[in-house]
Amino acid sequence: MAEACLETDQGAFWMRRAVVSESEPGGITVDPGALRILGGNGDMFQQHWEIAVESNDPARAVAALTAAERRLGCVLEDGRELSPEEADDAMADTDLYSPNYVAVDDTVPRVWMDCKGGMYPHMARTALRIVADELRKAGVRHAHLFTRPASHPSGG
Repeated sequence: MAEACLETDQGAFWMRRAVVSESEPGGITVDPGALRILGGNGDMFQQHWEIAVESNDPARAVAALTAAERRLGCVLEDGRELSPEEADDAMADTDLYSPNYVAVDDTVPRVWMDCKGGMYPHMARTALRIVADELRKAGVRHAHLFTRPASHPSGG
């Protein structure tokens, strides 16, 4: 069902609804434009794979993103998070996609994933859950997760 609406102009609408459902009011919130789907109206569809963190403790946010980095690389397109050991085995034996590369930019702070612009709503929700989980483990109780505009000068 999720895949059916992706390549329509409704895909971005449904993605916004899905990511907002990951918000924790008064705690770690998710912007409706996080991991947004771009395109439509005749343009090619793609997803912008960046999660930036706004918090009152950027150092802890960077620590959380660094902890999330390895986990994010083990998320499959269907939203399953594998252990690093499972991921090593499964990547060779599955047709399911996972990020090619994951990196943390401590100047923002943000994490970005190279997913070749593919649209994977289940992977996106799992990525947000992982970042929120690592923020909590790092002691960050209040934060806002968002994705900067695709045209941001520092890339991503």
